[in-house]
Amino acid sequence: MIRPLAAGEIDALAAGIADLPLLGRYGRSPALLAGDLHAAFERGDGLLVHSDGGAADGLAWYLPAGTLGLGGYLRLLAVTAAAQGRGAGAELLAGFEAAVAERSRHAFLLVSDFNQPAQSFYRRRGYVEVGRLPALVLAGVDELLYWKRLSP
Repeated sequence: MIRPLAAGEIDALAAGIADLPLLGRYGRSPALLAGDLHAAFERGDGLLVHSDGGAADGLAWYLPAGTLGLGGYLRLLAVTAAAQGRGAGAELLAGFEAAVAERSRHAFLLVSDFNQPAQSFYRRRGYVEVGRLPALVLAGVDELLYWKRLSP
């Protein structure tokens, strides 16, 4: 099930996803990630979670509009290690796309150049690589810009 994030679950969810190798590579400790998510919650950023009746085990953090003046931007899609491979990521992505489609026909996201599984995941769901941003966040790591035209 996909639903909005509740403020009271931010710390536990941050702890659950901060130990993923990708977030570790980007230096996102549980405390830093929780701080970012609390700030995002206060700003009103899009924050969706996946849950199968228990605690949230996945997150889609997005901006609903404004990217390149055209569409929404998926800032982070992360699923706890225990919930991976069960469709939570696909459900979260669909939730992001549905929310963005209310205001726009375009969805954007960035994927690290070394993250081949994520690149394949997004390509299978209709995203196209449209650009490369060299060393945008980390030295020696390019971020790949992906785009998808959403149904009206």
